[in-house]
Amino acid sequence: MPPKARQSRAAKADTKDSEDVSVEKLAAKHWQGKSVKWAASVVDQIIEKVFGSNTVHVHLQWLERQQYLEQFLWPHYSKGRQHESVVLSCMLMINEKYEQGLLTTMWTIFETGESLFGNLFDDVVQLIIRVLSEENVCIGQVDMTSVVRMAGVQFLIACFGSLETECVRKQCMGLVGLAIWYHMEEEARNSLLSTVPQLPKFWKHTQKGFKENKRVSKAEAEQNCRNRDFVPLLLRDLVKQSASLEHQMYCAKVLELLIDLESQLPTRRFLSPLLQDFEIIEECRQRMEDVEDGLCKQLLSRLDGRMQFPVTDVTGHAQSAAQVREWQLERIARWQLQAFQADGELFEPIVIASAAQLGSAQSLQTLLEPMGMEQVQQLAQMALVRTRSAVTGEEQPREMLVRSLCARMHADVLGEQKMWSPYPDEQMVFGKTVGMAETYGRSEAGGQLGYGLLGVPKLGLQYLSEQDFLKRSFELLQLETAAELRAEIQEAVRRMQPHEADGHNEVIFEGWTRMALPLSVLDVVTVQRPHVGENVPARVQARLEVDLNSYTDSIKAEWKQVRPHDVLILLTVRQSGVMRVRGCQVEAVDIPEDEGSSVLGFRVLLDTAQYARDISGNDDVYGGLNVVLRRQAQGSSFKPVLETLRQLADAPPALPKWLAPVVLGYGDPAAVRQGDEASAVFMGDTFVSVKHIEESFGDYGGVEVAEDVEAETPMVEVEIPADTAETVQVRQAGQQSSQLPWLRRRKHNKLLFTPTQVRAIAEAGRRGLTLVVGPPGTGKTDVAAQIVSNLYHAHPQQTVLLLTHSNQALNQLFERIVALDIEPRHLLRLGHGEEALDSAERFSNAGRIESFLERRRELLAQVQTLADSLQVPGDYRDSCESARFFYVAHVRVRWDAYLRKAREFPFTRYFQEQKGSNEPLFPENCDEEAVARACFAHLERLFDEVAEIQPFELLQSARERALYLLKRQARVVAMTCTHAAMRLGELQQMGVRIGSVVMEEAAQVLDVETLLPLTLSRDLERVVLIGDHNQLPPVVKSPGLRAFSRMEQSLFARLIRLGVPFVELDCQARARPSIASLYRHRYRCLRDLEPLVTQGAYARPNPGFGHVLQFIDVADYQGQGESEPSRYFYQNLGEAEYVVAVYQYMRLVGYSSEQVAILTTYNGQRALINDVLARRCRPYEQFGMPRAVSTVDQFQGQQADFVLLSLVRTRNIGHIRDIRRLTVALSRAKLGLYVFGRRSLFEPCFELQSAMQMLLANGDQLVLEKALSAKDTKNKNGAKKSIVIKDVEAMGKLVVEMTSF
Repeated sequence: MPPKARQSRAAKADTKDSEDVSVEKLAAKHWQGKSVKWAASVVDQIIEKVFGSNTVHVHLQWLERQQYLEQFLWPHYSKGRQHESVVLSCMLMINEKYEQGLLTTMWTIFETGESLFGNLFDDVVQLIIRVLSEENVCIGQVDMTSVVRMAGVQFLIACFGSLETECVRKQCMGLVGLAIWYHMEEEARNSLLSTVPQLPKFWKHTQKGFKENKRVSKAEAEQNCRNRDFVPLLLRDLVKQSASLEHQMYCAKVLELLIDLESQLPTRRFLSPLLQDFEIIEECRQRMEDVEDGLCKQLLSRLDGRMQFPVTDVTGHAQSAAQVREWQLERIARWQLQAFQADGELFEPIVIASAAQLGSAQSLQTLLEPMGMEQVQQLAQMALVRTRSAVTGEEQPREMLVRSLCARMHADVLGEQKMWSPYPDEQMVFGKTVGMAETYGRSEAGGQLGYGLLGVPKLGLQYLSEQDFLKRSFELLQLETAAELRAEIQEAVRRMQPHEADGHNEVIFEGWTRMALPLSVLDVVTVQRPHVGENVPARVQARLEVDLNSYTDSIKAEWKQVRPHDVLILLTVRQSGVMRVRGCQVEAVDIPEDEGSSVLGFRVLLDTAQYARDISGNDDVYGGLNVVLRRQAQGSSFKPVLETLRQLADAPPALPKWLAPVVLGYGDPAAVRQGDEASAVFMGDTFVSVKHIEESFGDYGGVEVAEDVEAETPMVEVEIPADTAETVQVRQAGQQSSQLPWLRRRKHNKLLFTPTQVRAIAEAGRRGLTLVVGPPGTGKTDVAAQIVSNLYHAHPQQTVLLLTHSNQALNQLFERIVALDIEPRHLLRLGHGEEALDSAERFSNAGRIESFLERRRELLAQVQTLADSLQVPGDYRDSCESARFFYVAHVRVRWDAYLRKAREFPFTRYFQEQKGSNEPLFPENCDEEAVARACFAHLERLFDEVAEIQPFELLQSARERALYLLKRQARVVAMTCTHAAMRLGELQQMGVRIGSVVMEEAAQVLDVETLLPLTLSRDLERVVLIGDHNQLPPVVKSPGLRAFSRMEQSLFARLIRLGVPFVELDCQARARPSIASLYRHRYRCLRDLEPLVTQGAYARPNPGFGHVLQFIDVADYQGQGESEPSRYFYQNLGEAEYVVAVYQYMRLVGYSSEQVAILTTYNGQRALINDVLARRCRPYEQFGMPRAVSTVDQFQGQQADFVLLSLVRTRNIGHIRDIRRLTVALSRAKLGLYVFGRRSLFEPCFELQSAMQMLLANGDQLVLEKALSAKDTKNKNGAKKSIVIKDVEAMGKLVVEMTSF
């Protein structure tokens, strides 16, 4: 329809009156004021102005930040009277939110209007169908046809990526339902319908929805037809546009959508057969032959791989390599039988061919080559291949039919995993994909709309199988490693300054770098034969040599510190650039004995799969390598992780059967429990008293405590009914406290856990999966420590694996565990960071062995003391073996005689000495037998410990002792998730039986790093994940992998999205109630733990400040707001000066530097603040440096009494828009929070709105209290005088005045 016919008179007049009105002025007039002034013509004007400009993406981002959707479009959206411009604008705004990663808030505005969202979705589908039907869409004077195409596909990508949202899922699934089979060839459709008995019935029922009848209205029938026809229309349009250079980005987006649909079982179930029937891969491939755009071809190959993935489309069952092969043979046999029945003589080459020949594309093409067009068409029909194009309706050319037949007979049999190499090569490191991932989002590369796109896999809500998850994760982790290597290699080569000598191939390096050296020698010395059934060498060893003669002593020392298992990168460097990139792992370092020698040698292991590929070519890859690059300490961790992924992908599924369906995204979220929910749960010393037990279950019908339960520090097990109206049963767990407390002083829990914390601890004690969400300050660490303690006592034959994201968090948690009633000899801390533990004992492998040997001496000394008390001659201190002989020959004999009443208690003298007092061992009126049994139980524990230590006498090497310690002694093994992923293979080989996995900081751990430890044992009984998905996700450095591939998602957050039940802790004891209110709305019911946060310092105002929290508006300083000295290195001098001046003021009025943390949202601003502090504070004792100057991301998990927060940005909100980062930023402060930023930028932001309202309630200028100090809260007259600081200059002037006194 022409634009003039669509415009009403009012719209024309409005357009004429506001020809020169900017988008900003339209926004201010119509929705940014006190009231919203709706006019559909305004939407037309905005679209014309946005798409008539050269900065489309910038305008769209600005509109999204100004709440164009929330304040203007959506409140006035209704079915039946919407302009195309309104539908398109809603699409564009939703797409902007998706592109910016605002997934946590993207769909919240539609939750209250589910039916209206259905209207919007249907309107979008209708609008896209118009474009797919080759009808132009014009808004005003602008042709929006191509925009509708691109925006519509991106809208569907966003929707299908959010299927956990009910209103979205309901609409999306209609587009990929059984109805789309309407467009398949009838014979192919009937063949598929016959595979599942229920499908024919469902198909008949679906057919009834296409026409108006008693149960289906006309509108519903029309919508059903639109849903039925949409995907086939989109496929036909894809094929038509695929040959056009102009529409390559659109085609790439459609392919991205199809890949997304093929990557989830619910959406691929009926789509995959349709794609195969349409021969979409071959149709597109044929038309793209002359197109140079590598991205489209890359995505088409990825779509082909998704379609060929070994999973049954209709049922969703994953297939093993054997099942895939069996399916292929059945299909080939059926095709051969049909050919024989049709004309065995005519099709003799096919009938008599082997399955291997027909399954090979090259062999099948050779067999079909002599056949004519008619014969090929007949064979195609037998294989259910279309002989006429589903797109054009024309007869398919012979070449196309042959390619389709080859594709139908081929099967993608698993086994390629063996050829995966953990080391990225030069094609990956310097390829387009890594480059595009690093520059993702920096340009409008997606056409006018600037939608980002990469040819890499995505991590989604669901996975096709365990192998699918591992394959995607492997590729993404390898790409992230390649991106890191790219930067390191480029920097090293730049510094080395390679130069080729004239007339020679030799490369001379005129520069130098600490991290890379020229190679003197590289020899491949050992290539072992492949194992049976494999085609890659079993082992490839090489020797490297470098000459350190011309380098400084510090560089020599650094290279000599390279250790076994470190990764080195080998390069072929020419003057023109880097030609080859290979990796190797250090097996041994050969340091010359002659101190005068400067040659350093390395024995290294090359990757066997990479080596096999290299030698299969004609190039001498290893002869040309001339540079070796080392990486920083953590740079070698990628290799064992990727190797573990490769091994798991090549093995049968390793996840426990009860856990796999939920982790992959398809199991019933509620079915994560194993066993009887009503069974008793061991709670250990969770409760400090019986009263505490009763208070913890106050919501139940009652609490029945058994008589033998001790009143104080009871050890109990609890039977918690599913119905809260019933009674909770509490009974004693194990033995009561010792009759002789002086023998062993048991550590007791002293924390008064809240009812919700008790519930979390109880849930974690059951078999199955437990999720615990811990908002800031709710005691996640204390809960995790108690869970570990309870599991340790409840399951003495199992090992508890304790995991965290960071070493700092692991040490904090481990220190809490050490303080509980757990035997130190059963604790083991692996990995780096153990030295930072605040404990007298060492818990590393070496530390535990040393402690065991020291403990051995102590125990044997006690045995000797016992022998002396019994007057048994001999020296029993020399070995554990002699001590155990003493137990059998003397101790046990005397005890048995005592039990027979043949003699008095034989150990009185020993225990009297142990008691260290003159009081009798058996006081009057005591239960003599109970005291005697308690004494002997102590002796049994002593000799049991001796027996446990005895193997350390027999095992001589440190490795043997470490293996024994891990496999037999350690019952609580703690490490970071990265270390667990690195050592997974070793732990599996040792056969460590992990019964429980407890992970804290689970929301900060990558999906794959969480999953890997869960594959350690098929006997795994319980998994406890503790974290907070409302705070920051895992760190992924690559912008493209983070934004496009969603690589930053954690398993914890994904399980929450899938609807797995969780326990949310609800009492915070960190911050003032007013500060906690800034982020309270992010949680179900976050209360304040009184009286902890309402008394003491929490009840008093902050001395020197007018308010305990405030937003301070910072204008341009010296004519400038934010600056960007280098890419992404954002700084704001005005805010830096202001924050430092406030810190100086705080120090002057009496605050301790340890109370203050200065946080910012960018590394650039952190560096600038440090510079200002170095000039203004560090040299002066009265100021000094604050406790921390950090980014918000780095400060997660930490806290401070007072936080000064700099938001930096003045032109664009930046990544504080991620509400998870905002939650972290606002929850670090306990007593005072002062935020510095640009009010006009942050106040309108939808995600920040709730917090900004509370922060601005106290105004936007800093209010101080004059003449107050940290010690005095009132001046002599008892009155307070407020000072309003207008700007940074005024704050600086005040500080100068105060320092002059």
